[in-house]
Amino acid sequence: MLSIQRILVPTDLSGCADEALRHAAFLADWHDAELHLLNVAARHMHAYDAMKEGFPLNDAALASLLRPDNGAEQHLPALDDLTIEQHQIEHASPAVAIRDYADEHDFDLVVMGTHGRRGTNRLLMGSVAEDVVRTVHCPTLTVREEAAVPAGQAVRRILVPIDFSTSSRLALDHAKELAMTYGAEIHLLHVVEEIAMPAAYGMEPISFAVPDIIQSSEKALAEMAEQDIGYEHVQVKSVAGYPATSILDYIDENEVDLVTIATHGRTGLDRLLLGSVAEKVVRRAACPVFTVKTYGKALVASEYTQPSRSEA
Repeated sequence: MLSIQRILVPTDLSGCADEALRHAAFLADWHDAELHLLNVAARHMHAYDAMKEGFPLNDAALASLLRPDNGAEQHLPALDDLTIEQHQIEHASPAVAIRDYADEHDFDLVVMGTHGRRGTNRLLMGSVAEDVVRTVHCPTLTVREEAAVPAGQAVRRILVPIDFSTSSRLALDHAKELAMTYGAEIHLLHVVEEIAMPAAYGMEPISFAVPDIIQSSEKALAEMAEQDIGYEHVQVKSVAGYPATSILDYIDENEVDLVTIATHGRTGLDRLLLGSVAEKVVRRAACPVFTVKTYGKALVASEYTQPSRSEA
């Protein structure tokens, strides 16, 4: 079972933050965990006055958020069934404030909304959720406002992208427990990354026996499913393509309700050069994304966890 005792929900009082709160409330009720709402008020933000006046939320507002009038069938706890604390701090950088607060108070899970910005808008405004996912030491669950599966509704399919690394195996260990929480089946997906050399390199195209690689990787996935999961509600698939794009396509084509993915937590120049599949999935997936790291806190007992980099 997942070991969740304290859940942090950063909120800017937006619609996507409200949806994240509902997902967090479901998990808090299931695991008998404390729920902590955190609002970061920055003086340079145009909504600063509204933040100061609108937080903390009163009981009527919290109860209303747990009973959204959107027509969806949701099985969410009543306000009286939850232990909720609310905190507000002032900080110039919401992402840094959330990360530091989560680490200093030893939270097990951060659940937060993401606006899914892309293109110029994202470059100008940045993404608080992506920064938190990359830097915080505990797992995160990110939720879009227009989440494909409302909180408290049945999660039927959990996708775990597998690259056969230690990180992806840790993600699978979490997915197994999440599947038990929701009564869901697990889908394992491996992407055989396509390699293209620009003609300017003056090299002949490199030829790989892609069908053979797909076949062997699906066999490895099937063995992993049998050994590590041990029950029949598992599907495996290997495809050729670009990892982030293939994962997002699979989510849409198979009506995936939750993704469990690992991130290596790259920062600085390394991240700019290599990018991050996990961050692209967090930004663009319609369904919630549960992100774990090999270096950091795990919510399950796993042989794939390692000491944090600060401890190593």
